[in-house]
Amino acid sequence: MTSRKRLVLSYCCLALLLAVLLAVPLGVALWSHKETTAYYENRSLAEAPELTAESVWDGSFGTEAESWYSDHAPGRTTLLELDTWVQMKLMGRPVVNGIVTVGDVLLPELEFDEYSEEAYRYGGAPIAEDFGALSAYVESLGGTFCYVGFPEQRVYFEDQFPDYLNNHSQEAATADAVFAEALAEQGVDFLNMREAYDQQGNPAEYYSAVDHHYRYWGTYAAYRAILDHLSEQGWDLPVLTEEDLEFQSLPYPYIGSRNRKLYNLWPNEEQAVIAVQKDPVAFTRWDNGAPSDKPLFVLPASEELPTTYNLYMGGDFGETILDTDRPELPNVLVFGDSFTNALETLLYASFNEMHSLDLRYYTEQSLKDYIAAYQPDIVLCVQNDTFYYTEGGNNAVWVD
Repeated sequence: MTSRKRLVLSYCCLALLLAVLLAVPLGVALWSHKETTAYYENRSLAEAPELTAESVWDGSFGTEAESWYSDHAPGRTTLLELDTWVQMKLMGRPVVNGIVTVGDVLLPELEFDEYSEEAYRYGGAPIAEDFGALSAYVESLGGTFCYVGFPEQRVYFEDQFPDYLNNHSQEAATADAVFAEALAEQGVDFLNMREAYDQQGNPAEYYSAVDHHYRYWGTYAAYRAILDHLSEQGWDLPVLTEEDLEFQSLPYPYIGSRNRKLYNLWPNEEQAVIAVQKDPVAFTRWDNGAPSDKPLFVLPASEELPTTYNLYMGGDFGETILDTDRPELPNVLVFGDSFTNALETLLYASFNEMHSLDLRYYTEQSLKDYIAAYQPDIVLCVQNDTFYYTEGGNNAVWVD
């Protein structure tokens, strides 16, 4: 082969290589406009980076471009699902994508290291002090404050962990007891639903096998426990009894947060449950300050479409108000994480107005200022125990 032919061949190979290198990002760019979220990972996909002299100079463009390409590569979800299937079905791994796949329920993989009791006392003290200040403030306005604590699914099913993994049961019990003690020292009324469920025998149907939340049976048990607790403190509230409700198992495929990380490949016949009031308490609803026509249960358009825990109240909102126009009843403010969502579908029926805040998203004003403006008769904090010691969010309760 002559040197000229070799040179032409080299140029052709180089052109082909450049075409391939350009085709990949171009294909990603053409494909990526279709997707903005990773459904099974429950997160937003990286956005295309802006090309500027500064971003090139400081290296941020390359880092962001790599993240963008990783998120938007064609076939990415299919490949991740295939990898999950191989690990679960062919390799038989007991932990896949951070989820323990053996046993009757899906649980998160936990580290073997544990925090000491001293660490929990140190971390819990300032949080309890803030709740003590909040409780005293509510009482100074003539109201009642109660902290309602729930076990998260991994704690509720801690005996389902295989023996070769650490279920952190002793640590969870210590953290729970230390937090309860810290709240008591601050004069905070604490309704521990872990103890309430223990007294009822911890029925398996109370919590989901594929999600980190409770199921509706556990929600209803919590609703009754809260109303009984308030009754002991002198509040006379209407209660939705089981005879007032029609419990329904929904036909839609239910994708829980645990199985979602497994691309819904774990065998699951669990159905989401709701309770329809036989004589519904009517309400007017506002979400984030705007009138809303969302019902208590937001269901898919067809039975073939999946549903998640977000069916309760439509998911998380910074602020939701349900007004039943019964001024003879007290008003309630409930704030907390997503465990409030299912509870709200029952709780509102026992009050004139129910205001619900999620301080992870509500930023219009501080909780203290909100209470001063609204002056609810009852304030309920609803948290699951994995957030007891977390700073910020729904623990940022005493910020001016």
